[in-house]
Amino acid sequence: MEQPHPLAAVPPPGGTLAERELEASLGWLIGLRWVAGLGVLIATWTTGKLLLLQLAAGPLYAIGASILAYNLIFWWMLRRLRRHSVAPSSGANRLAYLQIASDWVAMTLLIHFSGGAESPAILYFFFHIALASILLSSRATYLYAVLATCLVGGTLLLEYEGLLPHVAVVGFVPVPLYRQPAYVGGVLFFFASAIFVVAYLATRMTTRLRRREAEVVDLSQRLQHAYGRLQTLYEGAQVVSSTLDLQQVLNRLVEGTAKAMGVRACSIRLLDETGARLRVAAVFGLSESYLQKGDLALDRNPLAREALAGKAVIVGDVMTDPRLQFPAEAVAEGIRSTLTVPLPGKSGPLGLIRAYSTEANQFTSDDGTFLSAIAGQGGIAIENAMAYHKLAALDQMKSKFALTVTHELRSPVSVVRSLLRTMAAGYAGPMSATQADILTRTLHRADFLQTLIDDLLDLAAGKSDVATTEEPTLVSLDEAVERGVKRFETLAQEKQVALEWQGESDDRPILISATNEGVDRVLNNLLSNAVKYTPAGGRISVTLQRAAFSPHPSSGGEADAGDVCLEVRDTGIGIPEESLPHMFEEFYRAPNAKALVKEGTGLGLAITKDLVGRSGGRISVQSTIGLGTTFRVNWPIVRG
Repeated sequence: MEQPHPLAAVPPPGGTLAERELEASLGWLIGLRWVAGLGVLIATWTTGKLLLLQLAAGPLYAIGASILAYNLIFWWMLRRLRRHSVAPSSGANRLAYLQIASDWVAMTLLIHFSGGAESPAILYFFFHIALASILLSSRATYLYAVLATCLVGGTLLLEYEGLLPHVAVVGFVPVPLYRQPAYVGGVLFFFASAIFVVAYLATRMTTRLRRREAEVVDLSQRLQHAYGRLQTLYEGAQVVSSTLDLQQVLNRLVEGTAKAMGVRACSIRLLDETGARLRVAAVFGLSESYLQKGDLALDRNPLAREALAGKAVIVGDVMTDPRLQFPAEAVAEGIRSTLTVPLPGKSGPLGLIRAYSTEANQFTSDDGTFLSAIAGQGGIAIENAMAYHKLAALDQMKSKFALTVTHELRSPVSVVRSLLRTMAAGYAGPMSATQADILTRTLHRADFLQTLIDDLLDLAAGKSDVATTEEPTLVSLDEAVERGVKRFETLAQEKQVALEWQGESDDRPILISATNEGVDRVLNNLLSNAVKYTPAGGRISVTLQRAAFSPHPSSGGEADAGDVCLEVRDTGIGIPEESLPHMFEEFYRAPNAKALVKEGTGLGLAITKDLVGRSGGRISVQSTIGLGTTFRVNWPIVRG
């Protein structure tokens, strides 16, 4: 069964616009009838008491009261119709016919008891013809015109022949006119001709108004449909662009397309490496057995070739179209019609996107335009995802290459450093001052090379997803920081830099999920930078304190217990403002740092950020040139 089109026009609550208009008109007619009923009663009293005319007051009062009584019934029926009617159109039509018929019976009695051919109330029939043209069809309006003529003409003729007693309004006309043939004939002629002219004019105007109303409604529905499709395109672009995972992009694209077009299914086929076959990349709404039919071979599928040439190809009925490669499988799947458009790419089509319907002749050229717009956005998203996938793969290859090369370099460099240290210790014999100086500088460069190799290995290992030798565990951060500070106390004293350490006053250990090796590496990088770039007489303060509770994903322990903040603050040379956004980039060093210390890999902070991120933390930096730098590292605390 196909899903309903989300953009299809559906009747608003309470019925269509015409049905709601009819109900409103019936309510309006009931409101007028209250005035008419009261008007009959007031006019009867006024005519007899103030104008001193003799008339059949009793029947006229009864007619006025009857109008009010049956109007109350109609009010109740309309209220019930609005609440409980399953078919409001037919119920409202029946109520309209019943109201007009009842009014015309009352009008006929009113004319009879107010003078017949001499009654001025005969003119009220024209109002009801106008009302009938508004509420009912043209045919019904003319039928009511015939009925009005028959009612009025029958009443006048029966009174003229004496078969119906004439009820005169004494004092209204000086001469009884109901027995004069010329007067009665003239009244009937002019009444009949006038009522049909009114019916013609009223129905002509209402027909034109209804036609315009239908055009406005149709235009409104088309505008809503167009707006809905534009909204779908916008939302679809947001959905498929919200991820760079290729399979997620494809899956979201086919599902969103099927729902937006209100069809059974949608599929995407991408060209293979040879460009000769189309393979299924994503589907929505198709059975697994249907997908087993195989790839589409371009040399055997003219429909696919036509679509890849840039056309929107509509198959009205899969049972009769010879262009399909697998028509029997489509029929067995319950598919009757399809719409296929190409997925455009920068250097040519990427493949095809196809919508499937269980109804024959389901798709139109407008659907083709809409699906082509979706395909245009989808092609961009697919190419972006493919490019991201290729870049990620290249980055992995680069990291693995760096890992392999640096790993191979570590062993010979270690041997070189060992031999150089042996010579520097004098085990290879005495050396001149010049030879000793050259050897010292060579050893210094070899040590720097070893540091660079170690940093590259750490960086490459993190990017190539190489497992660390130590699994994450619960690390006592306060103990790790205390050990790290002690390692740098001697170096700080030699440089005449004050190194202060302040931990939590709480005796409870601060546990985080990390590796001891990783935490030590983070502390070493931050503290070594602080000591290196703080001049003599400066100060370095290290603080560790629990932060305010904030939910944080944890990789170990039973539950999160807030954050802990490690702060390393120095009064060193600082970092230029323009360099702050680049401090965690690979191989980047601030200009003033390069000027102060020539040697440096520019990898320490990049590795630090990677290690902090892998343990669920985050790192930030604040600095003012010439005043110092503050690094803050936040980790989620884990209950042991």
